[in-house]
Amino acid sequence: MPQDNTVVSFSFGNGITLNETNYADKAKSYVEKSKDNYGKLFGGLTTTKLRSIYGLIMNIYTKINEPSDFKDHRSDIQYLQVKMAYESGREQTVKRFIDSTYLLEAASQIKTYEQFLLYCRYAESLVAYFKFFGGKDK
Repeated sequence: MPQDNTVVSFSFGNGITLNETNYADKAKSYVEKSKDNYGKLFGGLTTTKLRSIYGLIMNIYTKINEPSDFKDHRSDIQYLQVKMAYESGREQTVKRFIDSTYLLEAASQIKTYEQFLLYCRYAESLVAYFKFFGGKDK
């Protein structure tokens, strides 16, 4: 991603590092581990709810087409954090998803365009593996 060969990453409080070489594997692992004894992912999170969270991220992504756009939309990333916190407070399955995947924690660490792109790819991976492992609407 960056031109100078530095590794773009997020580090979480539990010692886990998410970077451009492991984000898809981490997404797969988090979704796979979330399945309960009844086959529900994240305690019954629906595809509709997951896609609404992903939609918030993608709305920002469509506004940021190049590094220079990133500075103009930092407040959108702040608002994304607020929306995730609100949705987590409204619904336990969303909270379980946000907490288990570190989406809110990662969003708070976005400081560069490259980190934002990594975040978007990670979120897309979570949606893909959610569907792959049987995420449903009811």
